[in-house]
This record gives sequence, C-alpha cells and structure tokens, in this order.
Amino acid sequence: MSIRWVRNVCIDNEETTVEIQIGYKVIGDKCYTRIGNEIEIYFYNKSDNRDEIVLEGKILLQKQLSGKKVTYPDGRTYDWE
Repeated sequence: MSIRWVRNVCIDNEETTVEIQIGYKVIGDKCYTRIGNEIEIYFYNKSDNRDEIVLEGKILLQKQLSGKKVTYPDGRTYDWE
C-alpha cells in the first residue's frame, strides 16, 4: 500500500501530472517523485511525518522543474501549497 500526492499542472503549457509517492510498507518507505511519464526519482525522507515527506517531495519537484513555467490548467501560476 502507498499514498500518492498527485496534481494536474501545465509545464511550459503542456498538461501533465506531478506526483509524490509516500510509503510502501510504512509511510517513509519507497518515497519518490515523478513528472508525467518520466522515471521515478526515489529519495530518502528525513521524517516519518506525511506532511514533511510531501514537503521534501515538493522541494525536489521544484528543483527538477527549475526554469520551466508551472501553472494550473487554467493558466494561474502554480503555488506549491
């Protein structure tokens, strides 16, 4: 079982999803980020707290998307909150 944080966004005007997976056997196991259909990028979390793991994933996604325009599907700038 795993928990996923998934959001529909536009990256450089192309619709896609960004995803963070949290846990496999326990909440902090097998964490990864993924953009669209790209290969997952696994990371070691610093906490077993869901909100903190999601924040770590968001920071990683923001780094991966640095220099790209990330918006909601309606064109508003994505706020990462």
